Amino acid sequence: MITASYLTQKGIDVILCDTEEQCRDDFAAIAESGIKTEGPGLVSGLRPAVMTYKISEAMEADRILVCVSSGRQKETAEWMAPWIRPEHKILLMPGNLGSVVFARVFRACEKRCGLLAELSECLWACRRLAPGRCVSAMPLGEKRAAAFPSEDTPKAMEIFSGLLPLKAGANLAEDCLNSPNVLTHLSGTLLNLGGIAQKKEKFALFADGLSDGYIRCLQLLQKERKEVLEAAGMECYAAPVEPLLAKLRAPQAHPELEAFRCLSGPDGLEHRYITEDAPCGVAFLVSTAKRYGIKAPVTEALLTLAGSLTGNDYLQAGRTWEWLAEDGSRVI
Repeated sequence: MITASYLTQKGIDVILCDTEEQCRDDFAAIAESGIKTEGPGLVSGLRPAVMTYKISEAMEADRILVCVSSGRQKETAEWMAPWIRPEHKILLMPGNLGSVVFARVFRACEKRCGLLAELSECLWACRRLAPGRCVSAMPLGEKRAAAFPSEDTPKAMEIFSGLLPLKAGANLAEDCLNSPNVLTHLSGTLLNLGGIAQKKEKFALFADGLSDGYIRCLQLLQKERKEVLEAAGMECYAAPVEPLLAKLRAPQAHPELEAFRCLSGPDGLEHRYITEDAPCGVAFLVSTAKRYGIKAPVTEALLTLAGSLTGNDYLQAGRTWEWLAEDGSRVI
C-alpha cells in the first residue's frame, strides 16, 4: 500500500492488485478514504488509479512491482503467468532470489517476460496498522537492485530508476547476502524468545530486544558475512550495524528513530523473521560459506537452532546454491 501511495504521489497511474482474500478490507477502506499513510515524506489519503482483484487487469501495465514475501512468490508467479508478455518488466521487492522462482514458473509455462529484477531488501521499514492504513518508520532511501540474469541489470536501472531511488548491484547473489535481514531477524527472534512469549504481538525487537548479547551476536554475524563475501569475490556494502544500534539505544538523543524502534515484531517462531529469512538469506549465506570453504559457526548455529525448533531443514529445503542448481551461473 505504501508503494502504491508513494508512486501515486509522484503522479504515476498505479494499478493496485491482489487477491480478494488478501485485500478485501484494504480495498474497501481505500475506496472510502484513500490510503492512510504515516511516515516521512508520505502524503496520506491518496487513491491509486485502479484497484482490482483481477490479475488480467493489472497485467495491462508494462512495469510491474511485486511486493510479496518469499512464501507467496511462487503462487504470485503462477497467477501472473497466463498473462505474461515479452514487454513486461518485473521488479520484486524484496527479492531473496525470487527472480529465479519467477523465471522457473514462466519457463514451465512457456512464457517469457522482458525483464526480471529484484531489490536486495524491503523498500520500506513499514507495518500495516489497519485496513487501508500503514506506517513507514524511515524515509525512502536508495536501494540496490540486480537483474536475472545479471547482464540485464543496466536495463533494469534504466526502466525502474525513474520510479524508485535505485543503485545497481553486481548480481542477485551479492544483493541477497547484503540484506540487513540476514543479520538481524533470525538472531533477534531466537535470542528473544522469552520476551516474545511475554509480550507476544506487542514485542518490538528494536525497543525490547537490544540486549548486549544480541548486539554482540550481530557483530559476530557481521564479521562472518564479510569474510564469506570476500572469499566469494563479492562486495560487502551493507552498512555496519553498530552506529544504528547505538542510536536506537539512546531514544532521548535520537527521537527521529522512535517509529523505527517501535515497529512491532516478531511475535513467535511462525513470524516471517523465521519463515522467510531462515530459508532465504541465512540459508544462502551458510551455503555460500560452505561453497567457498569459509567457517561461519554463529550463522550456521542459528540456522540449525531455528530448524530444530520449527522442524525444518533449511539447508535442504531453503534457497541455497544447491537449490539454484543450473540457474546458479546466472545469478553472479
